[in-house]
Amino acid sequence: MSSRYFNPFQGLDIRVPNRFREAFGRYCQTHSEDGAKSSVVHSPFPRMVDMWFLAACLGAQGGRPADYDTKDTYKIIDASILSSDPWRIDALVLLAIGYTKNVEVISQPRDVLAIASGFAVAGMDRLLEMLGDGDSEPVWNLSDELDRLLKKLVPAGAHSQ
Repeated sequence: MSSRYFNPFQGLDIRVPNRFREAFGRYCQTHSEDGAKSSVVHSPFPRMVDMWFLAACLGAQGGRPADYDTKDTYKIIDASILSSDPWRIDALVLLAIGYTKNVEVISQPRDVLAIASGFAVAGMDRLLEMLGDGDSEPVWNLSDELDRLLKKLVPAGAHSQ
């Protein structure tokens, strides 16, 4: 288990394709130029790393990271942010080990982050659909879609065993 003081991704950047730049601005609670804070109803992710991580989880469910042009990307945040939620470091390492079937991948933090970013890109279109599908605001659309997804993954009654 990672500690708050261990982050193998320190000094690395979390980057996403430029085509998702507007989506991160829209769905993350960023401050506008006039200092107004975005509404959680329309921007359900407190931080860009939260949106990126959910996209990576959705992409991982599909089983294959996306191939994308790493030159056509922009930095959403420094990977040092992962220290604030150390469990995410563990999850990313486990994702890379599961994907590569090789525990040695953990000795290459850049590769681990590249695998996670590939999964994030693979899951981003699905996440954007979830945010936009429905008759309500993005936070409620996402909530409904995640609820449906979890009900499919966890059969009724399985949690009570």
